[in-house]
Amino acid sequence: MIRTFDPGRHGMNGTRPTLLVVDDESEVLQSVYDLLRLDYHVIKCERGAEALEILASDQPIHVVMSDQRMPGMSGVEVLKHARRLRPEATRLLFTAYADVKAVIDAVNEGNIFQYIHKPWAADELQAVVRKAVEQHALVTELKETNQRLLDANRLKGAFIEVASHELNTPLMVILGTVDLWKLTMGPNASPEEKKYLERIQKASRRLESTVSRMLKLIESKELDLRLDVQRTNVEELIHEVLEDLDDFIKARRQTVQLEVSPGLGWAEFDPVKVADILVNLIGNAIKFTPDGGTIRIDAHAAGSDEIVFRVADEGVGISPADRKHLFEPFFTGFDTMHHSSGDYQFCKKGIGLGLCLVKTFVALHSGRVDVTTEAGRGTVFEVSLPRHQHSAGCMSAIAV
Repeated sequence: MIRTFDPGRHGMNGTRPTLLVVDDESEVLQSVYDLLRLDYHVIKCERGAEALEILASDQPIHVVMSDQRMPGMSGVEVLKHARRLRPEATRLLFTAYADVKAVIDAVNEGNIFQYIHKPWAADELQAVVRKAVEQHALVTELKETNQRLLDANRLKGAFIEVASHELNTPLMVILGTVDLWKLTMGPNASPEEKKYLERIQKASRRLESTVSRMLKLIESKELDLRLDVQRTNVEELIHEVLEDLDDFIKARRQTVQLEVSPGLGWAEFDPVKVADILVNLIGNAIKFTPDGGTIRIDAHAAGSDEIVFRVADEGVGISPADRKHLFEPFFTGFDTMHHSSGDYQFCKKGIGLGLCLVKTFVALHSGRVDVTTEAGRGTVFEVSLPRHQHSAGCMSAIAV
């Protein structure tokens, strides 16, 4: 006899799985009961109508086993009703060779999982029942997973609605206030004040665009993002990014060593997305480099059609355990006590979207991103992008 099956693993709340056995021959019922009672809770029925009453009750049923030839209601009919009443229960049919057509019809209609020839061997019956219980566990797990996905989808819809309001409303206030401030100050504003206002407005517009993309990314499982390809002066773009981050670099008393190879010149890519790539990489270097440390940025051409950006810091580095999850969305690999939204203090971390967006935007440009890191010794990110995109309207699918 086969006794390797662990029924408790498949039962309800650790109890034994329940079998509903239907057969008009009491001797057959008793033999099935005696064979399976140690591993399962076996319920015996001699009539189909009696079995349907049990199926309609609250009694948990994992497997329904029925003989085909019975007075009043055939086994195929019993299992057809069982499918309607308990779709998650696995259905088995006892049958003789003479009933093979009924078996074929029942299989084709999806009313039975498997049939068992009469007479059966004890080990054969145990193996089939064990398989049937495992099938029930699988169906139940899939059903629960599907329900969790439905619940998550409803939560996602609620999150998008709230996030859209909570993120866009303050952005509108900021942009409106900046416009009003510029109009009010007019020619009386000092060059320094004008510079700060322009910087606030520029950053707010970029944030507005990022929020819009993020909400669309969350809203759709697969999103097509289009590159707005423009002829861009690469060195000027790097300086613009560094100017946006200059206040944070000064606050941390850090030094940026920038090396741009002569003749780097122009490239055809999406300047907003490439700026986002650089902001995230340099921003991370600022955060994870100690006060007074040095950040090295290098931009050079590789061959005739590739530009390489390299951002190196002398910060805390990344542990081997975190390295493999680095570009996953919402991964931060840190103590939540260090969470921070929007500042550049030492080792402060956000929600874990920065490097995910870096990887996404690099992929959109058909480029690649590599990282070299050692815990306690710093990190180097290297992004390689084609100098020319194949089409100004190139599009790529992003799976999330």
